[in-house]
Amino acid sequence: MPLPNPMVGFNLPSDRLRSVKRRLSEKAIGPPFFYYENVALAPRGVWRTISRTLYDIEPEFVDSKYLCAAARKRGYIHNLPIDNRSPLLPLPPKNIFKAFPDYERWWPSWDPRRQLNCLLTSVASAKLTERIKYALASSGTLPSPSVQKYVTDECRKWNLVWIGKNKVAPLEPHEMEYLLGFPRDHTRGVCKMERYKALGNSFQVDTVAYHLSVLRDMFPDGINVGYQ
Repeated sequence: MPLPNPMVGFNLPSDRLRSVKRRLSEKAIGPPFFYYENVALAPRGVWRTISRTLYDIEPEFVDSKYLCAAARKRGYIHNLPIDNRSPLLPLPPKNIFKAFPDYERWWPSWDPRRQLNCLLTSVASAKLTERIKYALASSGTLPSPSVQKYVTDECRKWNLVWIGKNKVAPLEPHEMEYLLGFPRDHTRGVCKMERYKALGNSFQVDTVAYHLSVLRDMFPDGINVGYQ
């Protein structure tokens, strides 16, 4: 099953006038409603198999970079209505500097990133950040193109941010929580690495809430959610 490009789903909060028609089989029409999520870049044939299992419903593929400051390519198979969606307010920033203003001071002009890549279940090692610091310090005022490429490639891979002159660091757990739409310290209570693992496997709240917003008027007293 080919992935769409751009990965904008059936509609976005900034593009709700775009008309998308889909047909659900009679058996798939809710209620009850279901909502299945998985990584978009699944092995070949996986999404087609899942779709066949769930009433041949077409997946909705969304990259959360259109709703927040970090990419997160996911597919969703659901039988929810797709009209009259509404986003969570306030809208989250879609730019690194608006999400974390303190980092702009140290951000070099040759690092073009304005959004972060998909948040992972692990972070860069202290050895890597030290190697980057040494490579930059040895390069003088302006790093060579090869050093710039090495550093930006590693920064993209590990979502490193600039915290000082020639100094990069991984995101803190509370920063990942913010990007994913969770309250600060939502994952507090376990060790730092377990927090990273949990957040790396999590969904992006603003994306999912946008899809589920169609249920608000149907269930004004709230709903019970089942997990499997």
